[in-house]
Amino acid sequence: MAVRNFDVTSPRAARYTLLEPAPRRRADIRRAKQRWSMVGIGALAVPFAAAVIVIGVVH
Repeated sequence: MAVRNFDVTSPRAARYTLLEPAPRRRADIRRAKQRWSMVGIGALAVPFAAAVIVIGVVH
């Protein structure tokens, strides 16, 4: 595994690109899955709750 040492204080530091991103850790993957599952649950629950409120107000 190669180690790259960049001087981020140089004016050209903004042009540096990381050629090989670090592999994602299991904790990062688990956190992303949990975050997207909560977004999915919210995407289903919010319209349902809104419909229940509208039906309650109309009825």
